[in-house]
Amino acid sequence: MMKHLNKAITDFIVERMSKREFNTMKEIDAFAFGTPIVGFASASDPLFDFYKKHIDESFYLLPEEWLKKKYGKEFDRENVSIVSYVLPQTEETKRLCRDLSDCPSYEWQMVRVHGEECNRALASSLSDFLGSLGIEAVAPMCEESFSWGDSDRFHKISNWSERHTAHICGLGTFGLCDGLITPVGKAVRFGSVIFNAKADPTPRPYTKYNEYCLAKSGCRACIERCPAGAINENGHDKVKCIEYHREKIKPLCIERFSYDGYSVCGLCQTGVPCESCIPKKEKKE
Repeated sequence: MMKHLNKAITDFIVERMSKREFNTMKEIDAFAFGTPIVGFASASDPLFDFYKKHIDESFYLLPEEWLKKKYGKEFDRENVSIVSYVLPQTEETKRLCRDLSDCPSYEWQMVRVHGEECNRALASSLSDFLGSLGIEAVAPMCEESFSWGDSDRFHKISNWSERHTAHICGLGTFGLCDGLITPVGKAVRFGSVIFNAKADPTPRPYTKYNEYCLAKSGCRACIERCPAGAINENGHDKVKCIEYHREKIKPLCIERFSYDGYSVCGLCQTGVPCESCIPKKEKKE
């Protein structure tokens, strides 16, 4: 049952994102994302408890707590599973950003806006698909109770983290810039659905949270790519990052693309060794 369910869910995600009608930048005649990769975890995985305490114990919600919020009853975490998926930026979108140094391309902005609409629609439709199988499910990013809060430690936090969930589901480890480095790289978006059925957890091929990052071996690529100076050897300064989005990216998008909507940076995700893969460590002679 577990392997059949894993396959049914994976096939649903991959098939849906193979269709332009569901995977689109809308204003640009191109796919928003490449082929997804998928991972699974059990709600009983101790990392969920660890991240709840690490992020904010009174604010962050466990998988079974999300189900309880939606269905109004208790769930046995031993029977609850999570599917996480990675949506990689297309090669063309990444190519357009590699040589830019102060603001990503218009295509990158449209992926963040319309691509994220595709992402949420995928999560919602996957939740509905599981419901059609008689399985209670919830997509946290699509719920009204999904929210952001202030944090003395992390500046901004949400009550469900797609990146941390992907990490638990065996899909990647964190980089210096806080992005998750996956088998298809760091230039990606994430989504997840929690459901009340046992799935086969994906083995984690790593033991450290930052195992794939080359910073400890001297890599400074994302530091040098950041136009805000928001990344250094100690990590990512969210305040500087957000200020650059507001004060620089927004005006540049208006000036260059006549685009006055929601805008983002993300230059640290392209033109780096971990853009499209897990970077290989150089062998010492």
